Amino acid sequence: MSDYEEDRLVPLELGGAPRGPGNLWPEPHYGTKTASTKDGTETKLKNTVCNGTITLSAARSAIKNNWTTALQVTGIG
Repeated sequence: MSDYEEDRLVPLELGGAPRGPGNLWPEPHYGTKTASTKDGTETKLKNTVCNGTITLSAARSAIKNNWTTALQVTGIG
């Protein structure tokens, strides 16, 4: 279990459910798609929502559908 952390599909900073079973998943610390990679994506999405570049709904949808392409889908990465 030390190779993973419990994460949220839709992050708390975008209004994700803190304990919703459908929003929790194990996220790896190793490989090409890691916990720290997703953390950077979450922060970029939050910042663009806060500055009005994209809507909260668009950010949530993009990260929920596929976090690895969320920045490209929203046009910010």
